[in-house]
Amino acid sequence: MTVFISLACLALGALLAGLAPRSPDRVAAFETGGGLLLVAGLAVLGSGLPLFH
Repeated sequence: MTVFISLACLALGALLAGLAPRSPDRVAAFETGGGLLLVAGLAVLGSGLPLFH
């Protein structure tokens, strides 16, 4: 379950960061949201790693 949440956050973060240049008026919001989702995805993945031992 943790892996799926992490992958969803990472995918959405990459998608938002990739779409940021297409809408110049919302670049900062998209980049911030994408970055936060990428960090959240990595944090969830990191917290779930001990579960696999």
